[in-house]
Amino acid sequence: MRVRRNALVVAVVGTTAVAGLAGCGKEDANSAKGVSEARKPSATASATPADPFAGMSADAIAEKAVGVTKTANTVKVAGAGISDGEHMSLEVTVTRAGHCSGSVTVKGGKAHILKADAKAYYMKADEKFYRAMAKEDGTSKQEADAMVEVLKGRWMKIPSDAPAKSAKRHDKSSDDDMGQFCVLSELVAGMDDDKADRTGMTKGADTVVAGVPAVTLVGKKKSDGSAVTMYVAKRGPAHLLKVVETGGKEPGTVTFGDYDKPVTITPPPADQIMDLEKLGM
Repeated sequence: MRVRRNALVVAVVGTTAVAGLAGCGKEDANSAKGVSEARKPSATASATPADPFAGMSADAIAEKAVGVTKTANTVKVAGAGISDGEHMSLEVTVTRAGHCSGSVTVKGGKAHILKADAKAYYMKADEKFYRAMAKEDGTSKQEADAMVEVLKGRWMKIPSDAPAKSAKRHDKSSDDDMGQFCVLSELVAGMDDDKADRTGMTKGADTVVAGVPAVTLVGKKKSDGSAVTMYVAKRGPAHLLKVVETGGKEPGTVTFGDYDKPVTITPPPADQIMDLEKLGM
């Protein structure tokens, strides 16, 4: 039921670009920026006049929260945890239209991802990220050095269909993980991979997350030892405010905020862009 963290597969596209450029010549984050820990209600917290979930079971509240969250026009998602054995964190603002702007930190490096229209993604990473991806791809140090020099301070322009084409060339299936990174409904799709994960939940004590009164929903422990706790807004729309997964192989925390705030996402300056398609990569 965790938030889909395989959005980190955006690194695969970066790795493909690394190999092409070199041929031419997941940070330990115990907490992510913007992640607000739940705390007990204080006297200054806004009181909720009436319980909007009165008469609803914990499972029904969880189901409603996931559905409501997917329909937001914009939202900022931030989190940290373990994915495929790697410490990672992400912070991204996504829109219902499929635009996004954010960053992923993994293997000690950070990559910024941006999508302002339906035509292309843009990615700019630091040296640690590129070198980690080059190492994973088996690229030599000399080639990695050349690649880092070429990409320093530049955005790679990646055609929107690049993930699917890359998968086809390598005879693999593709569900366009970069696309999932930029669409809220896809980013939280992991919560619907198995709806059984949302059965048997119980209500915990009410709390406050980032200043918003919230109901706590505690999931039952699964066979792998993991358990999920959800925090759902009791004021305004029943948005998810935070999801915490403990135990198991992929523990982590993800928060949701700035719902429906207007955002403007524009492509990087033209003189900072390296168009991979024009370079034949």
